[in-house]
This record gives sequence, C-alpha cells and structure tokens, in this order.
Amino acid sequence: MHIERLAFGTFYNQSVNQITLSNDNGMSVSILELGGIITQLNVPNADGEIADVVLGFDSLPPYIKYSHYFGALIGRVANRIEGAQFELQGETIKVDGNAYQGKHCVHGGRFGYHRRVWKETETEQKNSETSITFKLLDADGEEGFQHNIVVLATYTLSNSNTLALKFNAYADGVTPVNITAHSYFNLYGHQAGSIKNHKLTIFANKLLEQKEDRIPNGNIIALDRSDFCFQKPKRLNGDVERGLEINHSYVFNHSEHETGQLKKMARLEGDGRVLTIFSNEKTLHFYNGHNLDGVDGKEDVHYPRYAGLCLEPKGFVNGINEANFPCTVIDPSKNYLITTEPQLI
Repeated sequence: MHIERLAFGTFYNQSVNQITLSNDNGMSVSILELGGIITQLNVPNADGEIADVVLGFDSLPPYIKYSHYFGALIGRVANRIEGAQFELQGETIKVDGNAYQGKHCVHGGRFGYHRRVWKETETEQKNSETSITFKLLDADGEEGFQHNIVVLATYTLSNSNTLALKFNAYADGVTPVNITAHSYFNLYGHQAGSIKNHKLTIFANKLLEQKEDRIPNGNIIALDRSDFCFQKPKRLNGDVERGLEINHSYVFNHSEHETGQLKKMARLEGDGRVLTIFSNEKTLHFYNGHNLDGVDGKEDVHYPRYAGLCLEPKGFVNGINEANFPCTVIDPSKNYLITTEPQLI
C-alpha cells in the first residue's frame, strides 16, 4: 500500500494537489483536492493488464472549463432542483439557477462541490488498505443554500480492489443534502471510445419517470420490459447504435437505507474487468454519456458520445420539491452518512 502526492495546479490562487493511493495488486486511484475529482483509476483485468478506466484530463484547466463533471464530487444537492428554489420551514430558499437558461439548479450550482478546493485532513495506511479524508466547509449562502455544513469525504482503497467512498456531513441548521460522485467509466480503458461492448446489470425494477428537463414527475414506475430495464445482464451496443439517451434514476428499497446496509446496485462487465457498485443510498442514477461531445481528454484522446458511463448512487432527484419522494434533510441533531463501494475485479 502506498500514498503519493503531486502538485497539479492552482484554482483561484489555491494550490491543488493530486494524491494517489495504490494497493498491492496494481490498482491505484488518483484524486484531486479540487472537487475530490478522481483523475485516474488504474485497474488490472483477468490477464493482469492494467488500464485507466475513468475519463478525465491531464491538467487542471479543462476540469474547470468543461461542464461534464468528470470524476467530481457533487453537492450540496446532486442533480436537479426544479425552479432553482424550494420551501423549507415556511421559507422559500432560492439557489443558483445554473442550467436550462437559469431555470433550474443542477449539481449544486456553478460553484458546487466540483469547483471547491477540499483540504486533506487525514491519511491512514494499513496492511490491507489505505485511505485519505478530505474536508470541505460549505458556508451559509454558498450558491444560495442556507446554513454552514461541514463535509468529510473518505476514499479507501483495499487489497480486495474495493474503493470505498464515505460521506459524513453535519450542519448548524436545517438543510437538504444529496452528495454523489460523478466518474465516467469505461472498463476497456478511457481511450476505448465507446461503452457499447460493456454488459450492464442494475438490480432494481423501478424507475423515476421524467418530465421536461429530466426532472422527475413524481411517479415511480415499474420497468418491466422497457428499454431502460437492466435487471438481466444487457449488452449496451444496441442502445448506443440506436442513440438511446439514458439519464435516469433507478429506485431501490428505502427501508434498508435506514439501517445503513449496503445494497448491490449494479454490475458492469468489460475487457476482463467487473465493476460492482454497492451503496446505502436510495437510488442509482445511470447516465450513458450521450451528452459527451468530443472533448479532448487525457493522452490526447477524444471523448465522443457514449465514451463513458456514470453509475451514481444518490437520493431522489428533486426530492426537496416532490411530496411523493423521500428527501434527506439534516440539522444539528442529524448527520448525513452515506457509503458507496465500487469493487473492481
């Protein structure tokens, strides 16, 4: 097990380091202090061949310039807040309308957690795992959200090739919280150009139905045999060739979330590698990369449409505005504690 640090650039006069955690099997993950961004995830396949399986950039400026959220932590509230406002304790809270011509707040606003410098607070090395914790003070008024909130994000890499990501947040007032991570995966390597040869299973049979601007309409629908059903392993080539756009939340049993029990949410297979996602969150958001537009990535690689996919455990989209949905709201007596474990074998 090993930890390495490298200067990566500056953001608004704040230095940004890249920290790399490595295990004894050839697997490593590199993380930026900016946005907790995972810049590299090197994983061996069944034949011992190592590939970097996440999309990203070689330098800091593109992470700031482009709006694809490559590898970043997302918050204070991930995905969409309809109308860029919500009611809480009898007050209308207006937040940054950074998307859809200013109509909605997406991924926490323009300066959400993806564009904040997190501070390294702790590292730990053991025989079987190594970890690093980053801390962010999300102050009262940032992007319009009320109250101070402190967020800890701990990345732990083990010799079983599990990369655990734990979020712990506490606030000095009442506020919604919904944090996730936004890596784009391609198990054939970030340079492969397409997800079409992957096989995907999502262990859920319900979906959040959407209205315009990909905002849920309040209905939780059964998948049955729809194009969006991945209950059985499904190769993605047909969806890619037909231009199917998937950017939807799959719903899991809520009661298990209250116990903190991790659920197996998804399994992705490709090139002798298997990614299995476990989490104690309520939904898994699957985005198949249909909005990627040929941006230049690492090693001069172009990332066209469907070059990578996202599997994001998170709370219900727009839950703060939808009476039919659960929504995680914390206060000084109630913390936020979420664990996600991508296992790569």
